[in-house]
Amino acid sequence: MDLDFRVPALIPRLDPDETLARQLQATHTLDDGDRSAFDSFLSAAMDVVNETNVLQFQSDDAQMRFATGQSNDMLDVILTQQRATSALNFTVQVTNRIIEAYREIMRMQV
Repeated sequence: MDLDFRVPALIPRLDPDETLARQLQATHTLDDGDRSAFDSFLSAAMDVVNETNVLQFQSDDAQMRFATGQSNDMLDVILTQQRATSALNFTVQVTNRIIEAYREIMRMQV
């Protein structure tokens, strides 16, 4: 699947002038270096999200095992909950920073 990273697709168009949109589309495409940098950033971000998801599942599993009596280790439950909470907080903070950076870029005057 070939993704299209042209600037007009990312920025909402304020002016319905098609000529301007075509010029932006022709001049603001990512080259191979930018595309590989974006792909590696996206891959790293998805790895963090997947790791956070795994930690959430582990926490849920530890809680369920403790609640059903399959495990008596309360420390394991607390540690897995703390790991999952820390990972989720980290993921949320990184997401907020990325959104903040995107908004700052959108406010820039061209």
